[in-house]
Amino acid sequence: MYVHIGSVETFFLIPPLITFTISFFLSSAGVSGAFLLLPIQMSVFGYVSPSVSATNQLYNAVGIPGGLIRYVKEGRMLWPLAITVAAGALPGAILGGIIRVEYLPNPTTFKIFAGFVLLFLGQRLAIDILKRNADAKKIAVEKKFREKAAELAKA
Repeated sequence: MYVHIGSVETFFLIPPLITFTISFFLSSAGVSGAFLLLPIQMSVFGYVSPSVSATNQLYNAVGIPGGLIRYVKEGRMLWPLAITVAAGALPGAILGGIIRVEYLPNPTTFKIFAGFVLLFLGQRLAIDILKRNADAKKIAVEKKFREKAAELAKA
C-alpha cells in the first residue's frame, strides 16, 4: 500500500518511521526535530510545496508540548528565557509563514533563500568557534606565563 500526498508517492510506513527515528534521537536533547524534516521532505521525497513549512509547524506543535510539560514537572523550566524566546518565535513563525507562501512559493527560489540562510549561520558558527579557540589559546599562554613568572619569583 502506497500513500500519494501532493506529488509524493511512498510506502505508507516510511514517513512515520522517519519522524519516529528523528524524534527518538533528538527529543533527549530537547530538540523537536522539525528542522530535519524540511530537508528530508524536500531532498528525499521531492515534496517542495509551500505546505512543507506547515508540516514542520504541525510537527513542532505536536512534539514540543511533551517536552515542555516534562521540563515544567521537573522544575527545570526557565520561564524568563521561555517567554523571551516565545516573544520572538511566535511573530517570527507567523511572518516566516507569510513570506514562504507569498514571496517564496517557488521551490527553487526557496532553496536558494534557505541556502543563503544556512550559509550565513554556518559562517557565524565558524567565526564563533575560531574566536573561542583563539581566546582559549590566549588564556593558556597567559596562564603559562604567570606560572613561569611565579617560578622565577620563587627562585
